Amino acid sequence: MKKVLFVIAFAMLTVIGASAQRSDFVTAKVGSNVRLGYVGAANNSNVAGGFDFGVNVIEVGVKPYSAGSLTLGADFLMDIYHPTSGKYFLSGGHSTAIVPSIFSKIRYSTATVLGFGIPLNFTHRVNDKLALTLGAAARINMNASTRLVYTNSDNKWNTDRATGIYTNRVTYDVHFSVDVDGFGIYASYSPMNVFEGNHGPSFNTFAVGLIFKH
Repeated sequence: MKKVLFVIAFAMLTVIGASAQRSDFVTAKVGSNVRLGYVGAANNSNVAGGFDFGVNVIEVGVKPYSAGSLTLGADFLMDIYHPTSGKYFLSGGHSTAIVPSIFSKIRYSTATVLGFGIPLNFTHRVNDKLALTLGAAARINMNASTRLVYTNSDNKWNTDRATGIYTNRVTYDVHFSVDVDGFGIYASYSPMNVFEGNHGPSFNTFAVGLIFKH
């Protein structure tokens, strides 16, 4: 799937380059959308889910017909995961695991993954306001980081941080959105594990939320 996405992206760039002088056929936008939502684990009962954020940096495309567009973009991505109640992310040696709490109280425990997306989208405008988008994206993931804030019997809050946790460097997702006059909802699903090998809990993800377009 990742190879298919890159081949299609290369073909898109070739078409855009060959058609750059036809302004009615080629489109380009900066910051075309922002996404805010919930990201959850599709197959791990120890991951409670968390916050999904994405913002488009740049998007170029072609309009094969007046109501349709095929676009290739670059996005900045951030996902924050939480363990279920009574557990926390225990990290070390480029790895993390979700384990039962040994502390008096946990204020929060999170794992954060930053990355970049290369989305390939097809959008059809039903009318002047309603638009439907379907697409897939290659995701380039940075190493994850975890943060734990907890207290023991001394009732003092302590913070532990860890960085450099290995993720699957390149993953992909499929997604769609529906928006009315630039405001709508989106959903995505990634069938690949977030973490590399045995360097973290095994789970793939889904996300749902709000999308703002201009």
